[in-house]
Amino acid sequence: MKPPALADLQQQFQHYILSNTPGIDTAVIANARGDAHARLAVYADAYQLRLLEALGNDYEALRQILGARRFERLGRAYIEAHPSDTASVRWFGRHLPQFLRDTAPYAARPVLAELARFEWNKGEVFDAPDAEPLNLEAVAAVPPQDWPRMHLLPHPGLRRLDLRWNVPAMCQACEAQNPLPRARPRKQPRPWLLWRDEALDIRWRPLAADDAAALDGLGQGHSFGELCELLCEWVKPDHAALHAAGLLKRWIVDGLIVRIELAD
Repeated sequence: MKPPALADLQQQFQHYILSNTPGIDTAVIANARGDAHARLAVYADAYQLRLLEALGNDYEALRQILGARRFERLGRAYIEAHPSDTASVRWFGRHLPQFLRDTAPYAARPVLAELARFEWNKGEVFDAPDAEPLNLEAVAAVPPQDWPRMHLLPHPGLRRLDLRWNVPAMCQACEAQNPLPRARPRKQPRPWLLWRDEALDIRWRPLAADDAAALDGLGQGHSFGELCELLCEWVKPDHAALHAAGLLKRWIVDGLIVRIELAD
């Protein structure tokens, strides 16, 4: 009888590791340490443990708030619902915030999904492409008559979130290796900004409503003139340009802007 091709054996082995599909066990020889199933289980268990480790690295505060045992149960349920489908384990946990939102019993605790969303965005900020932040001199060099048609390109690591729970404080406590504060909701979501500074540290801060709206407009490609019009909801029209310039100065200082383009 012709033995199976190596490629077939590899595929059978992969199917067993990923979904416990039988078939490869007939090609595994038992020894004194265990039968075919026991020997294969070593690899299957190691694979799941690696995925659990990746989730724990991506969601450290979530792991702390749940505890090791409950986090492992969550992880195994997530692995079953969302098998790894990318070559890099870095992206394996990307569906966890939505999983927590939709799946009992976790959906009954909305702080868990929001905490996971915040932690995942922290990871995206860290992994975002490098870009040289713009300095104040570059903005000052733009002629005043051209400011209304300036388009300000944000750093690729910038993220904007609206959060109802005190999850930033939880993550800050986790990073400092302190006990996490109790979950506290706000009546209304609060806008937050996450970004990466020049030292490659992840930073975040809450935003006033006008700052959040202007940053959202920035992300939508609005010109400086359009941002001024948007800010008229918070300041008088004749103060809008000066107010927008003040926001722009802080964005530049924080390293949020990487390029200026002038619309035709």
